[in-house]
Amino acid sequence: MPEEGDSSETTDTAQNASSDEPVEEIEKSPFPTDKYILPEEWENPLVKLWLTKVAINSRILCLSDAFNNTILVAIIIAGALVGIQTYPGMETDSALVAIDNIILVTFCVEILVKMVAEGMAPWRYFLGPEWRWNNFDFLIVMLCMPFVDLGNSIALLRLFRLMRLAKLVRKIPQLQMIIMGLVGGFSSIGYILLLLFLVFYLFAIAGIYAFRENDPWHYGDLWTALLTLFRASTLEDWTDLMYINMFGCDTYANVYVGEDSRVVDNADYWCTFPQEKYWLTQIYFVFFIVVSALVMLSLFVGAVTMSMTESMEQMKVEDEAKQKAKMKAKQLKKIETARAATTGKMIVDENSSSTSPTAKMQPQKSERPEPSRRLTVAIGEMVGLGNPADDALVESTKMQRLMLGAWDGVDLTGMLDEEVRKTFKNPVRQGYHDISLKAKLVVEDSRFVNFITLVIVMAGALVGIQTYPGWGEDEITLQCETDNCRLCGLIDFVILIIFTIEIGLKFIAADHAPLRVLLDPWNAFDFLIVLGSYVLGGGMITMLRLLRLLRVLKLVKAFPQLQVIVQALMMGMASIGYIGVILFMVFYVFAILGMIMFSANDPWHFGTLHISMLSLFRASTFEDWTDIMYINMYGCDQYGYSAWPQYCTDPHASGAMAGIFFVIFVIIGGLVLLTLFIGVVSTSMDEAQQGQKDEAEMEEKVKDLQKERDINPEEIAIYRKIFSMLDLDGGGTIEEEELRVGLESIGKNPSDDELTEMLKQVDEDNSGEIDLAEFIQFMYNMKVGKSAASDKDYEIGKKEFQKRVEKRKKGELDEEEEEGEKEK
Repeated sequence: MPEEGDSSETTDTAQNASSDEPVEEIEKSPFPTDKYILPEEWENPLVKLWLTKVAINSRILCLSDAFNNTILVAIIIAGALVGIQTYPGMETDSALVAIDNIILVTFCVEILVKMVAEGMAPWRYFLGPEWRWNNFDFLIVMLCMPFVDLGNSIALLRLFRLMRLAKLVRKIPQLQMIIMGLVGGFSSIGYILLLLFLVFYLFAIAGIYAFRENDPWHYGDLWTALLTLFRASTLEDWTDLMYINMFGCDTYANVYVGEDSRVVDNADYWCTFPQEKYWLTQIYFVFFIVVSALVMLSLFVGAVTMSMTESMEQMKVEDEAKQKAKMKAKQLKKIETARAATTGKMIVDENSSSTSPTAKMQPQKSERPEPSRRLTVAIGEMVGLGNPADDALVESTKMQRLMLGAWDGVDLTGMLDEEVRKTFKNPVRQGYHDISLKAKLVVEDSRFVNFITLVIVMAGALVGIQTYPGWGEDEITLQCETDNCRLCGLIDFVILIIFTIEIGLKFIAADHAPLRVLLDPWNAFDFLIVLGSYVLGGGMITMLRLLRLLRVLKLVKAFPQLQVIVQALMMGMASIGYIGVILFMVFYVFAILGMIMFSANDPWHFGTLHISMLSLFRASTFEDWTDIMYINMYGCDQYGYSAWPQYCTDPHASGAMAGIFFVIFVIIGGLVLLTLFIGVVSTSMDEAQQGQKDEAEMEEKVKDLQKERDINPEEIAIYRKIFSMLDLDGGGTIEEEELRVGLESIGKNPSDDELTEMLKQVDEDNSGEIDLAEFIQFMYNMKVGKSAASDKDYEIGKKEFQKRVEKRKKGELDEEEEEGEKEK
């Protein structure tokens, strides 16, 4: 089987394969010398038939998305079944047993198809490039077979079934990338682990000599002392350990019992030799906490986090590359549509300039959309959503004409006004369009935005004030019974009117497609709050108060900087979603393992699957996680269940196994994954702030350029639109290739040298790309250059004409010049 890195190429080959010409298609595969799959390498007709009809099609099936997605769904269902069957009565449920058998058959079919796909060498399934995963899959399937005798060990069978979830890592490349990054990181932090162990070892031995007589429960032997120090390094009740040895086990008892409470069953908790070591204990624990918890353990977590973050960065780069390619293809399609479809190709009139922006446009007929599509578009236009395809086409065409005008040095503002005047012929429609433009100016005006922000702050403060008695509605009558309440109600009504006017102006500013405003999530949020404030009332006063409270979230939109950060965090959620999947898988696996090991002894924490996951989440946050560990180390009859003896029906001490279980889980679940989750969110915020800073610097450069070159704001706005159109991949810069696509869309084809020279004039950092400020300089240079060239041609022509007039007066024109004069 091929490596996953070769899957795309192999898939393309496989999709081209046909039953008519199997040999020719396989020759194009990544394995041209693979004699075990090529029919031409075999003389036996039965072997040829087997390879052609069965093996090749099996390989094609293995590489198909449908097959891999089916296996992925089966893995998820198999993992869910293991958890569901932990609940009482579910292990023998006939429906679940049938589903489990179907899953088992599916995995058997997967193995069989992959072995057949190896052609005449089925053993390569076990020895090929993916031998590790294939052998793992085969072993798990065999262990889950009904004929495998596991005795009465249901727990062991669940454990084998649970191991199927590991197949999920193989099927999702992003998960595999993160896991491999984590594994790779451990090799680089081995020395940190060694140093951390040495610190624990030294402090454990020192603690045994200093505190064993006074505190044998925590420092009785080396293993217990190491476990105690690990607990302290997670800052879990480390002060209890310190106080026991500062004041003695008789003064600060904690887990110890006095002489009057001593019985045989609690002999491990007797305070036999109390000792007070006031200053030594303080120095010991403060020094250990600083070294281990604040330095060494943080260094360990940081190294693991850095390793996994590198994997996440690699995955992010790949996702961004795919997104840019997708955006680029979409923009190219839009430009091509605008150039060749509805608006038609540019036909140059014989009497007009070939590069004039006033060249005639010859419309072409475009294919009519399907009836269902036409109906959808018609409904959208009727309800105020407009026609997205037509609007995008008009916008792209307008951008082409604007760029063509900039190339020819034409006044862009005048051109845009001319385009608007040609669009509308109905005076009523033109009047509404003018109103919408004015509404748009109001909505985008900084003073209006600041006023709305102030109103939002007032609305938020009002919600808090109304929680005090006498300032809000009565909880029983739901009516205002005081003057203060009525005043708050009046202010709230004025605020509601202001928000209504705001959303109304946005609808008007959208011109012919007002409902398109609601496609923006923030605008939809504003509209729902306003609408709910009018609709809700009476018995739904609680919902109304909630809506009033949600107005405060409008502040996120009111402050662009805050909005950028929030949006970046939301986008970051996609990248950390895979970490969430891994985190859930770790919790899920450890929860089932915990139930297998501890459910009988500790039903309070491991009685059911959801309670087990909740207990582990508690442990991952370091909230009294040692209490759960000690219950299962020493048994519920010795620790933790004294207040609920009725639940401790089957006490069992797991000893060191419980300690190892919780130490491993706390390291993975608490110190690594949760920390990484927080780290990725922090990284997203840093990126958002850096992006905000870069954007502010770019705006400053644009303002300086506008002031220096005396460019009016309307032209700057148009240049921004052209830049957005040419930035095909949305990367914030324009490459030479993207600029050429834009120029070709208006019929301009400068040579490579000409285009390179034009870019060099504005590319200040010599990056080969131009940002917004450099693009504005580029467009300005084009406009000024064309204007200067036109003035120069005019002056030269004027001087030549004056010379010919003087020659004609003097009779100095010869016949050839006279003939040329007539032609001119």
